[in-house]
Amino acid sequence: MKKFILFLIAIMAVGFVNAQTAYIDKPATYVSYTNDITVTNSTAATMYFTGKQDFPATQDYLCVLDSTSGNHTNVAVALYGQKFASSAWAQIGSTINWVGTTSDTTIVLSNATANRYRKYKVIFTGTGTGVTTVDSQELKLWLE
Repeated sequence: MKKFILFLIAIMAVGFVNAQTAYIDKPATYVSYTNDITVTNSTAATMYFTGKQDFPATQDYLCVLDSTSGNHTNVAVALYGQKFASSAWAQIGSTINWVGTTSDTTIVLSNATANRYRKYKVIFTGTGTGVTTVDSQELKLWLE
């Protein structure tokens, strides 16, 4: 019985570790992630995507932010790409800032320059004393 319980705990742990990672399977070039992610002023939230394309691609990333509580004076959203696990992350495009003047907003980051990244990450950095929820995210790779 102990082994069975440990096995269930191990399965749940794997689920939690992969909870904020989305995969774009070949040959698909689009992924949607609808699990909520919480952004606070003390910890940046990060979301990872893995793209398995074989061609250079441009990217469009969309996220929906919702002011949950308090007052975030700013939430910065930045998209990064990585070619290999051992290489450095490079920022794709410019950081978009939401100043929290509305209860929610939709942010779109678009990159028109083809690149060859295999992994992507989005970092949400909040300032001020508030909680923001990332309600949904979408990443589209346009093969060039």
